[in-house]
Amino acid sequence: MFKIGEFSKIAQVSSTLLRYYDEVGLLKPARIDRFTGYRYYSVEQLPRLNRILALKDMGLALDQIQRLLDDDISEDEIRGMLALRKAQIEQTLRDEVERLRRVESRIKLIDTEGLRQGHDIVLKSVPAQPFLAVRQTFASFEAARDLVFELRDALPSHVGRNRLGSPAVITHSENFEWENLDFELGYFLTDAVDETFMVGGHTLTVRTIPAVSSMATIIRLGGPDQNPFRYGALGIWMETGGYRMAGPGLEIFLRVPSESDTPEQAITEIQLPVEKIPDQAPDLY
Repeated sequence: MFKIGEFSKIAQVSSTLLRYYDEVGLLKPARIDRFTGYRYYSVEQLPRLNRILALKDMGLALDQIQRLLDDDISEDEIRGMLALRKAQIEQTLRDEVERLRRVESRIKLIDTEGLRQGHDIVLKSVPAQPFLAVRQTFASFEAARDLVFELRDALPSHVGRNRLGSPAVITHSENFEWENLDFELGYFLTDAVDETFMVGGHTLTVRTIPAVSSMATIIRLGGPDQNPFRYGALGIWMETGGYRMAGPGLEIFLRVPSESDTPEQAITEIQLPVEKIPDQAPDLY
């Protein structure tokens, strides 16, 4: 037999790990000297130790390893435990592939535009929200912005600013245009209002915007002239990550400049519903 230090050299594991396996009951010494307390191990214990190390390398928890070693466990149970571990590893791989793609996207963005402020893209879920809005064709972005103020100031008092959330615009145009813009423009509401309003010749209705499980978002600092940079960043992120657009985009105005302010004082969150492209799912093998 071998003292613990000698056995650790033969088994190529640390003495600390052998003591720990002793404490948790995975690998008890073959003998303990009752006078000195020295632990002694036998080479006959090497197969059990190697099996522990192999199962641990698969990522199994120590209690699972204990069951596999000592309990009268069936082949179906063993297969089930390994299948579960396999699924966990595959999910970890998918998560890491997604993380790798986000890193690649950021590198490509830096290579394209340099270290610009405000290019952090966040993928998040968005709940269903009541939206008080009018949908019409606008001659320009400026015309749409002017209507934001008009609606806010002319809404009935029982709606009130305290029930209005952030103003937003939903783009329904199939293609990008600088004019003749098919916009749905209005305000998110803190709670739904079952009414139709006429404001300055505009008909406003309330509808619930459906929840979106995967919304790619980015902050725009400044006016619409900054859109090419922000939408370009979203495009790089989608292509690199294997995503595609899955619905009309939104622009939520977190800070709308007053008429006396400059467009650079605007803060806007751009949102694009996205979904994974099936044929670009990561290949794990």
